[in-house]
Amino acid sequence: MTVFVASFSLMLGFACLILSSPVASTIETASGLPQVQQSPSPTPTPVHNGSLPVVSPDGSRIAFTSDRGGVDDLFVIGADGSNERQLTHTPEAEGNLAWPAAARQILFSVFKEERSRLFGIDPDGTNQREIANVPGRAPTLSPDGRQVLYMAGTWTATRLMISAIDGSNARQITDGSSIAWNNHWSPNGKQIAFTGRNDPKSELAVFVMNADGSSRRQVTHVPAEEGGAQWPVWSPNGRQLAVQVNNRAQKNSAHIWIIDVATGAARKLAAHTEAYLDETPSWFPDGKRIAFQSNRTGRMEIWVMNVDGSGQRKVTGAAPVALGGDPRGSPDGSRILFISNRTGIYRFTS
Repeated sequence: MTVFVASFSLMLGFACLILSSPVASTIETASGLPQVQQSPSPTPTPVHNGSLPVVSPDGSRIAFTSDRGGVDDLFVIGADGSNERQLTHTPEAEGNLAWPAAARQILFSVFKEERSRLFGIDPDGTNQREIANVPGRAPTLSPDGRQVLYMAGTWTATRLMISAIDGSNARQITDGSSIAWNNHWSPNGKQIAFTGRNDPKSELAVFVMNADGSSRRQVTHVPAEEGGAQWPVWSPNGRQLAVQVNNRAQKNSAHIWIIDVATGAARKLAAHTEAYLDETPSWFPDGKRIAFQSNRTGRMEIWVMNVDGSGQRKVTGAAPVALGGDPRGSPDGSRILFISNRTGIYRFTS
């Protein structure tokens, strides 16, 4: 049980969290702006015990982030919930995960002072290396490992940029007139899917374009009562997109949908009427299952379900995360001593 001494200002590293929460730079809030632009609040931020899942190329493991230690670190766990391991222990917030077969490493990025550094790390936490350093956010490595896609400009006027991994030959592929978030390369590297809008007042939707920015088209046409579509992730065969749809009518409710890229046909997975969030899908390599984050138990965890929405099961959170317990005041009343397993280990020291 780890012991923490604090003076009630338990913000859990909020200043870092707003830069890299899985919904911070990527998912729109009810106000229409990304959460990264919110100001710090005195209300403690709920712990994400598991967020932003990405499935390994062989389907046996899932990488994810968790802020259970106060800031987003990188973890890996078996797809059956076994052998969880923390890979990073840094003051920076890791995010923007990927696990491409060609890289043979888990990829993540850190954003600081308007630049992003893209790293690779082995699944056992060794051999961390910097792959790219770009003047923007959310860098994404192309399937062939030769180019980086990233976001520049403001959150509401985003320019998508592509450059070589050393930052050279940068070129703009969107006009910057609107948003362009959650960018993902197609498996063959020829197309890019992203979250956008047709105009500033329209609902979020998913668009697909060629890697040079040409032939942009909207592929989601979700009924208005269902909400806006975002976070598109390509199926292994490149024929479908898994997306999340956040319901405007029911606050704090979201579903995973499957979209046929050619026809736009859409179907909702694991429909529910309860106010919980199913978000940030990631395909298994066999195309038969999807990993996602959900707070359906009251805390954000990693879940897995079949592509038809059946077989839903929780992967992370075998033991509850205790933010603080057994509080004891100091003799002078100025501090509180308490125990916590937010780092995953209980330890009692003095």
